[in-house]
Order: sequence, then C-alpha cells, then structure tokens
Amino acid sequence: MDKDTSRVVTLNKTLEDIRLQNAKNDKLLKDFGIDIANLSDTAQEALDNYAKIRQLTGLAQLDPSFVDEYCYQEQAKRLEARLQAIPLNARIKQLREDIKREESDLARLEAFVTETQSQLIPTDVMEKMRVTREKRIEMLRSKQKTLMGKADTIKLDDLIAKVNSLEADENT
Repeated sequence: MDKDTSRVVTLNKTLEDIRLQNAKNDKLLKDFGIDIANLSDTAQEALDNYAKIRQLTGLAQLDPSFVDEYCYQEQAKRLEARLQAIPLNARIKQLREDIKREESDLARLEAFVTETQSQLIPTDVMEKMRVTREKRIEMLRSKQKTLMGKADTIKLDDLIAKVNSLEADENT
C-alpha cells in the first residue's frame, strides 16, 4: 500500500471511531434524559467552547483540576472586573451629577443673558439720547449764562426792598 491509501484507511478508521463514540455519547445522554437540541443557549455555547478547547489543545480528556483552575481564574477575572467597576460607577455617577449642576448653571446664565439683552437699549437709540441730553445741557448752560448776566444788572437790595414794601401794603 502506498502512503495515500494508508492515510485514507487511517482517516476512515478514525471517522468510524468518532461515529461510535458519538453514538455512545448520544445513548448516555438519552439515558440521563438530556436532549442536545433542547439545551439552553448558554449550555450550548459552553459545549461549543469545550469542543473548541479540545480541538485546539488536542487533549482527549481535560483533567478536572485544570477545569477547576480555569473556572477559578475566570471567576477571579469577573470579581476583579466588578471591583474595578465599583469606583468607575461612582465616578460616572459623580460626573452625571456634575453635568446636571453645570446644565442648571448654564440654563440660569442663559436666562440672565436673555433677560439682560431684552433690557438693553440699542446703540442708535442710546446715541440719540446722548445727543439730546448734550443739547439740553448746552441750552441750560446758555440760559444760565444769560440769567447770570441779568443777575449782575439787577440790584437785589432794591428788589428785596420793593417786595417788602408790597407785602407791607397788602397787610395794611
């Protein structure tokens, strides 16, 4: 026999052994009332993972101590992840509270800006008011100057005396 023929014979024998093993496994499962088609998704996934591990490692049987150690390592990873998650969750909660506080402050500031802008007088109106006030001030100053000039010409003592005499005439 040549090498190819011996390989084919060996593969056929291996396939026959696998079929026999599958038949034995199916019978054992049926004896225990387990139907692989009715397994939950997580159980099916675990069996798939087990088959992949066996295929990748080439181990025919896994030592229970190795499986236990693997389970402990996985459990340790999950616990470590939970321990890391606790401060992260607290930090997330704090950040959310900070965000709410900042949003509240922002809303108050926006309301303030809106109210302030509604009370602002436009620049052109302010300029007109300034010009009007300046003209009025100038007009009042010119009146004040004319009155001050007349005050110098009026004799206050004579005026007071006339007012007093008029009051005296009215009282008598």
